[in-house]
Amino acid sequence: MIPTLLSAALMQGQESFLLKPMTGVEPIRLAITPIRDGVVTDQEWDLLTDTPNGPTFFQWEPGKLYFGAKPKPGHEVVVSVDCNGDGWLVGDDNLEIRVRMDGEQPKAEIRQLDATDRSGPVWVVPRLLPNAVMVAAKNSTAYWNLEGVVNVEGFSNQVKEDSRVGVRVDVVAEGTDVGPSYIPRNMSFMRLRFDQSRNLFSGLVWRPGIRNRNVARLDPFKFGFNFEVEPGAPALQSVDVVGEGYARDAINQVTVPFPAADKRGKATVDYTSEIKNDAVGGYRVLRATLLASDGRIAQIRSSFRIAELIDFDFGVPTTVKYSEEAQIVKGTVTLKSQGEGRISGKFTMKLPDSWQGRRGQQEDFLIYFSRENAKVVVEYSIPGGASGVFPVSLTAKVGDHEISKVVYVTVR
Repeated sequence: MIPTLLSAALMQGQESFLLKPMTGVEPIRLAITPIRDGVVTDQEWDLLTDTPNGPTFFQWEPGKLYFGAKPKPGHEVVVSVDCNGDGWLVGDDNLEIRVRMDGEQPKAEIRQLDATDRSGPVWVVPRLLPNAVMVAAKNSTAYWNLEGVVNVEGFSNQVKEDSRVGVRVDVVAEGTDVGPSYIPRNMSFMRLRFDQSRNLFSGLVWRPGIRNRNVARLDPFKFGFNFEVEPGAPALQSVDVVGEGYARDAINQVTVPFPAADKRGKATVDYTSEIKNDAVGGYRVLRATLLASDGRIAQIRSSFRIAELIDFDFGVPTTVKYSEEAQIVKGTVTLKSQGEGRISGKFTMKLPDSWQGRRGQQEDFLIYFSRENAKVVVEYSIPGGASGVFPVSLTAKVGDHEISKVVYVTVR
C-alpha cells in the first residue's frame, strides 16, 4: 500500500523539500549550549546548512538537542529529528517541530511519528516531558531569529557522546504541506562528539588529556593536548589556545611553542586558566590552532562544560504505574560535586502539594573530596488516584549559593 501512496504523493510534488538532501553539512557536531534568548549570534551557534530561505543551525549537549534558524519573513521552520539515527520511517523515536511567527511571538507545533508498524506510520501525541520543547524568537528586518531546544530525557537515551542522530532543518513558506505520515525524509546523520579536528596534519595524532570536562566557575580549568608525532609529521612551530564564542572572554588565550617530542614520539601541551565569575554556563569550546613551520594550519576543537558547583542525579523512579491506593516510592538522590575541595550544605526536595514526604526532604550533606558524591535517601507517598506529570524540585544550598533542578515524575 505504501509504495502506491508514495508514488502518488511524489507525482503531486510533495517531495520538494523532504526528499532533497541538505548540502554542506558537517556531520561531526560538538556539544555547545546556546543562550535561548531569541537572538541568533555566530558566537553561540555552529552552522548546519545555508538554505535559499535562510541559514539553519544545530548542536547538542547530553540529553538535549538545539536548533536555530534565520528565516526570511513569511517563512517557517520545520525541524525533523530521528533520535536513534536509524531512519525516519523506523521506530517511534521521530519528532517534528514546526515553528512560525505569530506577530511577535513564536508558535510551535510538535508531533511524534510512530513507524513501529512499517506498513502504517502514524502521527501521535509526543511522549515528551512538560516543557521538553522550548523556543524563543525575535523579528528583524531581513529575517526573524529562532532558537529552540528539545529535551529528550525519558524519550531517547541516544543523545550522548558518540551517539548518531538524524536531523534536517527546513525553512519553507508559511503553510507548506509536508505531506502524509508515510512520506520519507532525507535525513543528515550527525555524530555527537566532544572533540573534533580540522585539517590535522598527516603523521600527527592527538587525544584529550582531561579527566572531567565539567569545571565549576570558582576553580581553574585544566586541559591537556596529548600528541603522538610520527616520523612523517611536519615540523610544528606553535600552538595557540583560546576559547570560542562565549568562552573567549571567560578564559585566557595562550600561545606557546610546540614542545619537542620525547623518544616515543609523544608531546603534551598543558593549558590552565581561571574562569571568570560572570562566565556564561553550559558547554563551551576550547580551540587549539597548530602552526606548522611551512605555514600550514590545523585546528582542534574540544567541548568542556562551565558547570554549577553541584549536579543532581535523581535515582528515583520517574515513571510510576497508576493506582487507586497510595504508593510509597523510594530511591536515592546523588549530589555530584563539580568543584575542587570539600563542600557542605543543605539539600531540599520539594514535592507536589498532595504528596507526602517520608524521608530526605531536607538533609545536610558533606562531600569530603574533589568531584566526589553525597547520597541522600528519599522516600515519599503518592496519593491514590493521582495521574499525570508532576514536578519535583531539588535544591542544594552551599553558603549563599543555591543550585536547583526540576525533575518530572509521570504517574500513568
